Amino acid sequence: MSEPILNWRAVLDHGMVRLVDHMGDDQMIVRAARVSYNAAPRNDGSDEKLIAYLMENKHTSPFEHVIFCFEAKAPIFNFRQWHRHRTWKYNEQSGRYSELEECFYVPALDQITTQSTHNKQMRTDEVNENAAEIQDEIRCACLESFRSYRKLLSLGCPRELARGVLPLNTYSKHFATVDLHNLFGFLRLRLHEHAQFEIRVYAEAMLDLIRPYVPAAVAAFERTL
Repeated sequence: MSEPILNWRAVLDHGMVRLVDHMGDDQMIVRAARVSYNAAPRNDGSDEKLIAYLMENKHTSPFEHVIFCFEAKAPIFNFRQWHRHRTWKYNEQSGRYSELEECFYVPALDQITTQSTHNKQMRTDEVNENAAEIQDEIRCACLESFRSYRKLLSLGCPRELARGVLPLNTYSKHFATVDLHNLFGFLRLRLHEHAQFEIRVYAEAMLDLIRPYVPAAVAAFERTL
């Protein structure tokens, strides 16, 4: 089975990233900031201004007191990029403990473009004239890989070895926990127009998920993008 990644809304609608728990909100950020100078809580509407000041002037420690935990299902190559952010805490599905589901990512035709000639890590916005053939080749290669995987398992091959034939666009799952300061650091990189499309839509989805809990912080963050 293949699952497309069309846009951030589709990622949310298909449950490919979910917010499973959180601790704290905008008020937590404000309280953490005001304790530094022994100030009492206020109800004069100044919280948003304080959060904006903290963001603009890079006073980041108050944001570390808000925690979010996500559950995500994504291609392994997405997780390779995600796990570069070492301030997160991760627990990923293991192909040693259980047989992996036959589920892999095949890009939509409009995402099959051409290789950039001036940036080694990017693709262009120009749809490849061979997009349909490329899409079919990717799908067929994945189906063949999973056929080999199942055959290896049927022959008694250990799961930890059999998984070696599976492609990087196989879907995996993980739990990922991070404080708001480091989440904003992740989002700043992964929302950038030069970030790979497949991880950018996850970043967009996560920003939408946290917005109800820290609206002032998200608004201040978006003004810095």
